[in-house]
Amino acid sequence: MLIGLAGALLLSPSFATAAEHNHNHNHFNPVLEALGNDIIGLTVCYRNGYLSEQDQEPAFQNLINYAGVDGQELGMYYMNSLGAEAEKIMSDEQDRALWTKDYCEELTTAYLYPHHLIRWQHKNHDHDGHAHNHADISPEVLQQDIERGRLLRIE
Repeated sequence: MLIGLAGALLLSPSFATAAEHNHNHNHFNPVLEALGNDIIGLTVCYRNGYLSEQDQEPAFQNLINYAGVDGQELGMYYMNSLGAEAEKIMSDEQDRALWTKDYCEELTTAYLYPHHLIRWQHKNHDHDGHAHNHADISPEVLQQDIERGRLLRIE
């Protein structure tokens, strides 16, 4: 697990309280929820060695700023919605291999340099039901990525 993200979670008083009372925070900032694949991506890129310890904190801080949340909400969202999937991916060599060096460099650059972030979001995320770059990936590969955990199914 990410050291910075884990540290923020464990030091957060409300996380400790929520964990103690088995609280499930189901409603998160919609921008944060839309960044779920990127959060998992940054986590796996870190595990694969493509996001350095030094770059991890500013990348996640820029993600937090972009989403308009605080580290505590990111931590809660990760623990409630993404952590198990990220851990599953990181524990499987074959699954982790889906996050290539090139992909991780592009993702990391987007979050290290906020002026790249808007371009990254526009290029890689849906807007009003229209997915950008949808011609770059076949339905079979998309389904395989969802099944293997690289992409989250949005229902």
